[in-house]
Amino acid sequence: MVEKAEFSKPATRSTDVDASDPDVWTQLGELASRSDADPVLRLLVDEAIASHRNLRGVTATIANRYRAMVDAVPDAITIHDESGRILDANASACRLLDQDRETLLECALEDVFPDLDGSFIARLHAAFDTDESVTTNSTIRRQGGEETSLEINAHGYLDANQKRIIAVTRDLGPRALADAQLRSSEAELRRILRDMDKGVIVRNRMGHIVSSNPTACRILQMSEPDLLALRSDQIGDWKFVDASGVAIDHDNLPWAQAMRSGQPIESAICGIKSPLMADACWLSVTAVPRVSNGDDSLDEVVTIFADITPIKQDASLFAHAQSLTNLGAWQLAVDGERMIWSSQMHAIFDVPLRTPLSRERMLSHFAGMDQRRLRQALETAKTAETTDLTARITTAIGRRRQVRIRLRALAQDSSHGGVIGCVQDITAETDRESAEAIES
Repeated sequence: MVEKAEFSKPATRSTDVDASDPDVWTQLGELASRSDADPVLRLLVDEAIASHRNLRGVTATIANRYRAMVDAVPDAITIHDESGRILDANASACRLLDQDRETLLECALEDVFPDLDGSFIARLHAAFDTDESVTTNSTIRRQGGEETSLEINAHGYLDANQKRIIAVTRDLGPRALADAQLRSSEAELRRILRDMDKGVIVRNRMGHIVSSNPTACRILQMSEPDLLALRSDQIGDWKFVDASGVAIDHDNLPWAQAMRSGQPIESAICGIKSPLMADACWLSVTAVPRVSNGDDSLDEVVTIFADITPIKQDASLFAHAQSLTNLGAWQLAVDGERMIWSSQMHAIFDVPLRTPLSRERMLSHFAGMDQRRLRQALETAKTAETTDLTARITTAIGRRRQVRIRLRALAQDSSHGGVIGCVQDITAETDRESAEAIES
């Protein structure tokens, strides 16, 4: 007869001594109830019966709790004797093996896992003394014909001096699907990184490069193996400057700031020149720190950068051209109030950089008729016409200047809209013409 584990069938609390153990406790009850029974014996038997009832109630409660706990485990759990015969199975095992508990209790390991390695039981017995687990893979075919791959982890233990085997069986289908999805996601990510037009570099907490994409190699004019072999102490010959051309030491580079502060550094302008580069290049750099799993320590910094060398060169040439011609550019936003000035505009009006700018701020430098003419021109500007004005201004520090203003409206369906214009300082030219007129 197959022995079953104690939790295979949850016990129920007995309320009737005669119904629970008629061969022992009923006989004791009848003996104690006889009229000629010793009163002391009757008292002892009554107490023993009461204790027995309480013990059975506690045992039933423990068994019910244990059964609920085992059935709540998502993994399939089966208990076997040393030959592999199933003594118990939880609810997850019944679902996975597509059998009810009563049917499983009539089966052995080779019945429910027909593809199981024949040496599995022998390996379990060999591992019993070393208290090790044995793992193997198998397959089952469900009633609908679907084949399922399984992983079986088994461990031997002693139960009342009898060898028992506990087996935990997992369906590998969801894991295989998750692995396939992960591999697909990783492949897609690698493809995106390979094809994107921005450089991506990943550095560890020591500052060593552990990953880069092809665009990063192209921008930095280095092969991936050379980048991965590069160490912090090997970039001493590299030169870095900020947007103003001021040198940046290695500890203040965007990725180093992100690692030190734990905060992202966004859109930092950085000029870079390495010994391998034919020419210096300008980068727009964003550095994002990444936190390790399980703690708050920073593990890596991902640096994303774009080559903005042509844009930076154009901006530099434009700034030099404005300075040489004493010409400043400006734009009035769609809301009709906010303004953007070039650096030469600040120089012409003697207004410090980073000063909040608006239409009224610019108009305040004009007076009388000049101010009214400019205000009207801003309000009536058209896209097909360019308006030319000559006016006098008073700068922020009180200097008087003669300026020429040209403006026109941008198309309303453009991404910017508003009004765009330029201001040229013609004070010297006007003074020279006045002097020549007086001489003549």
